[in-house]
Amino acid sequence: MKELKQAIEAFVIGGDTNDVVLLEKALHPEYQNIQDGFFEEKGIFIFPKTAYLELVGNKTFGGSPRTIHYESIEQSGNIAHVKVILESQHLKFFTTLICVCEKGSWKVIVNIPVVEVKTSSKN
Repeated sequence: MKELKQAIEAFVIGGDTNDVVLLEKALHPEYQNIQDGFFEEKGIFIFPKTAYLELVGNKTFGGSPRTIHYESIEQSGNIAHVKVILESQHLKFFTTLICVCEKGSWKVIVNIPVVEVKTSSKN
């Protein structure tokens, strides 16, 4: 479980700091990011690993520190289904991650984020 959480934390920190080298290590070669909507665009968007790394590298994605709250972790052998809430100053991500363990190393293979823009409560 420790190694699984370390892979997830590397994935989150890599995005938060736009560190594509760290992110590259945390992602499986067959990684996919699947999301409903892309900023103002509607629809389902599927980004393979190379496109996702490019979006993080050019700072379209990431760049804000987020806290990690683990909602659930279900592991069956070398596959884990993890639900986390990632929260930054402006966004909250309700995220489902699928992770796989190959050759003793956990990697994120699927990321399904649901993004919520936080509203400021200024009175």
